[in-house]
Amino acid sequence: MHERILVGYLDTEQGRDALELGRVLAQANHGEMLVVTASGEDEGGLARLARSERADLVVLGSTHRGALGSVMPGATVSRLLGAAPCAVAVAPPGYGGTDESCDGWRPLSGGADDSGLRVIGVGFDGSHVAREALDAAVELALPNGAALRVYTVARNYAHPPTAAAGAQMPGMPSEAQALRDLLHETVAELPSEARALPVFLRGNPATELIRAVEVGVDMLVLGSRPGGPLRRTLHGSVSNTIIAETTCPVLICPAGVRARQPV
Repeated sequence: MHERILVGYLDTEQGRDALELGRVLAQANHGEMLVVTASGEDEGGLARLARSERADLVVLGSTHRGALGSVMPGATVSRLLGAAPCAVAVAPPGYGGTDESCDGWRPLSGGADDSGLRVIGVGFDGSHVAREALDAAVELALPNGAALRVYTVARNYAHPPTAAAGAQMPGMPSEAQALRDLLHETVAELPSEARALPVFLRGNPATELIRAVEVGVDMLVLGSRPGGPLRRTLHGSVSNTIIAETTCPVLICPAGVRARQPV
């Protein structure tokens, strides 16, 4: 569970988006929300603050023009992914609302205990990175009564692999079939309370995940690899593209970094 949530805030629309997402995640995790700003001349300010405050999660707002531009002075999402010692959540544009008729998240039931996380999606490709992200999604879903959607995307190849490139032997399952089987086996092992649904897709991973979460997903969880901003992302540019274009919040969980467990 993410007990200490650090929100990077400036008095901008992106800052208000981050503040709203931080509030939702603090309620969902029964955690503490810390609101901070960072110096425009200090690119590592948020990462250092996260370490000094022992934060489990850093929350930022995204940009409004499709690219990973500045989300607060001296920091970008991609830089933070390479430096933060914890998970990073990014709010989509407009998440915080702009007027009284559209002022952000509303509980489904209207009750104070409803965090607003009813459906949580997670990208899964069978790697240890994706399995850790799935574990994080389960830990978030169960106490909030959320249902899981576990997405696996098999790429469509313009030119099928040749024998020299390692094409499958007769009787061997295709790469897509192996991924589909692994998806269903993994979901079958999850707690029944998670109400996990396996969703198998084909195409470009970023494009298909963006399309998938447009229908009723309140948050998408992705894994990331350690080793700097280019390796901390899921399959290179996939998570960058998703963060820039998706309409739901994205939670990036770095491999090997676990939030503290509830006592």
